[in-house]
Amino acid sequence: MTDLVRYPSPLSAPLSKAVRAGDFLFLSGQTPKNADLTPFRGDIRAQTKNVLDAIAATLAEFELDLGSIVRATVWLSDIRHMGAMNEVYRSYFSAALPVRSTVEAKLSQGVDIEIEVTAWAPR
Repeated sequence: MTDLVRYPSPLSAPLSKAVRAGDFLFLSGQTPKNADLTPFRGDIRAQTKNVLDAIAATLAEFELDLGSIVRATVWLSDIRHMGAMNEVYRSYFSAALPVRSTVEAKLSQGVDIEIEVTAWAPR
């Protein structure tokens, strides 16, 4: 059986911030947040940057970077945000694009984006 290590979330939500399963690290979905953890609302470019910076910071805690991401799922509040989101997203993943799914959904706290990733994290 694969070793599972769970890393608790600093939020009050009933979830893990990340779970390591063998050589993979699964991160919970990230929404845009201010420093005080309240929802960050701005245009989709600013929200996307906020989320990707948070993902990069979490990966850094595990000595990983965005290049280790192999899969991403992006939820947008409006699929018309895709072009602007892609501009920012591409700048973070210019050389090592992960596989990705993008869907439209109503998101919690009225934000416009959520991103969940899986990273390759060999021990």
